Amino acid sequence: MSLENEPTIDPPTCSRCEIEMERRAAGTTKTIPVIGSEVEFRQFGCPECGQGARFERRDPDDEWARAGV
Repeated sequence: MSLENEPTIDPPTCSRCEIEMERRAAGTTKTIPVIGSEVEFRQFGCPECGQGARFERRDPDDEWARAGV
C-alpha cells in the first residue's frame, strides 16, 4: 500500500442537479495580500447548472473544508 503526500478530495455532488461536480481550479492564495497566511484551495463547478463549491486548507496536514463554513 503506497502513501500519498497529498490527500485527495472527492468531488462534491451538486445539491440542485444531484450530479458530481467537476474540478474547475486549484491553487494557493493569501488570506490578506502580502502579509496573510497562505491557503490552498480546490474549486468545483456543476456542469449542468453552474453552481460551485470551494474547499480550502491552511496546512497540508489539515482536512479539506468548505470555504465560508
